[in-house]
Amino acid sequence: MKPYLLRLTMVVLMAPASVLAASLQALLVGEYRPLRAAEAEQISEGFEASLLARLGTVLDSEVTLVDATNQTDLRIGALESGVIYYGSEVAALTSSEGGLFEWTDLAGEAFCVTTGSPHASVVADRFGGIARRYPSAAQALIGLKLGECQAVVDDRLLLEEIARLPEWRRYNRLLPALTDSELALRIETADTALQRRVERTVLEWREDGQLADLTQHWVDEVAFQAYVLADTLDCH
Repeated sequence: MKPYLLRLTMVVLMAPASVLAASLQALLVGEYRPLRAAEAEQISEGFEASLLARLGTVLDSEVTLVDATNQTDLRIGALESGVIYYGSEVAALTSSEGGLFEWTDLAGEAFCVTTGSPHASVVADRFGGIARRYPSAAQALIGLKLGECQAVVDDRLLLEEIARLPEWRRYNRLLPALTDSELALRIETADTALQRRVERTVLEWREDGQLADLTQHWVDEVAFQAYVLADTLDCH
């Protein structure tokens, strides 16, 4: 064997399994992206990308998000089956002074909501509210401060955290969560063995708090981006 071929063979044999493992492609299903912090957030950024990157380390495979509809290894998002990685009831945040008291107060009124959110149709159909859509959760929150809507409608998981922040003390009244309209986002794959590994991993993360920590990181990121936007507005 020629020296350079021998050297290449030794490098390949010595490489860690994670380097040699085939990469996996994941497809985002549905338009809604929970905890979307910024309008310019790319497909390779954000909550789902972070979740899949962490999953890839467990599977010893790089997981790449794609936006094509061709054959992919994993599907993540609004699915009917698969392991749940994120779930929350619908909630609404309104002004603490002169804001809404009941969901029915939204009849004929505008509410701020993230583009693609399934909550928009729930609130519009059930209470007669008028959806005003924003590219990110942070921008929807700022829409409330700007008076562009009477309430911001989003996941309870996010809005409860926002309501606790001192900079939201004038907008910290929460309407009761709609427990019968809970959102559930899932991960699934057609590969039975891979699905078992994914399910086991996500369940372990839920038990040891890793999933909650990752989710909290993106809740905090939305809150930070909203703070930055509000500060920018105050400077003008």
